[in-house]
Amino acid sequence: MDKKLGLVLEGGGMRGAYTAGVLDYLMKNNIGFDYIIGVSAGANNGANYISNQRERNKEIFLKIVDDDRFVGIKNLIKEGNYFGMDFLFREVPDQIIPFDYDTFEKSSIKFKVAVTSSNTAEAVYFDSDNHNPHFIVKKVLRASSSIPLISKPVYINGDYYYDGGIADPIPLKKSMKDGNQYNVLVLTKNKGNRLSRKRSSVFLKLLLKEYPALVKKLRNRYIEYNKCLDLIDRLENEGKVFVFRPNKKLWMTGLESNQKDITKLYNRGYKETKNRFTDFKEWLDHINMKSQSIKR
Repeated sequence: MDKKLGLVLEGGGMRGAYTAGVLDYLMKNNIGFDYIIGVSAGANNGANYISNQRERNKEIFLKIVDDDRFVGIKNLIKEGNYFGMDFLFREVPDQIIPFDYDTFEKSSIKFKVAVTSSNTAEAVYFDSDNHNPHFIVKKVLRASSSIPLISKPVYINGDYYYDGGIADPIPLKKSMKDGNQYNVLVLTKNKGNRLSRKRSSVFLKLLLKEYPALVKKLRNRYIEYNKCLDLIDRLENEGKVFVFRPNKKLWMTGLESNQKDITKLYNRGYKETKNRFTDFKEWLDHINMKSQSIKR
């Protein structure tokens, strides 16, 4: 197959537990992709898909949420991050819940991670083919998960980078530009759940005063996000994309830290994917993708 089926993963912080459930069911049924692109929590979920570590995402979401190093004001004071970024992107993958760097590196799947330049506020896409897996996990995935105001940006090759969801929250256009005629999307908001304009925050302007382009991007992010949803709706009607997303509005925010709620969300993603799997297989058949072309 000529790499024409992509997997696009939205971020959403702890709402990524829903994505983890979706991907675990797909992995259980041996569904693979030639190309995966994600932002923030979506990119982290995608990395585990490529390393072929089914349920690692689930273990991370459920095991570390009760760890004192995971989230809290103490982290903000100690390292300038509300989430324990050193803990999440160094200790967890190297010691606590080991990441399979070797399998990730040997994978033939094209993997891209979107981050946002603090200076230009434009999306930059890091390709796993051009960097070693430790760099991707410890620097790029961390950058793509660094939310302004509660996280420090990550320095990479002369620029500071923030959460990829700022510049490209659902990187479908990038996947299409890279040649994927058909795409599977995993979103963390229900259909029709759009962003609305928010009042400009003086606090935001003050703390990010050295990055005026970033402030402007954050202020207008709702416009581009909603345009992307319009594109998804159109392509879904045309049969060009298949979308997994919550069938009703989620009750939790991206900063959730309640293990019981996160477990429910993971199970919901898994169950909803199971319920739609027949439709998904029919869609694959409809686009004339032979089963052996998409299996690992």
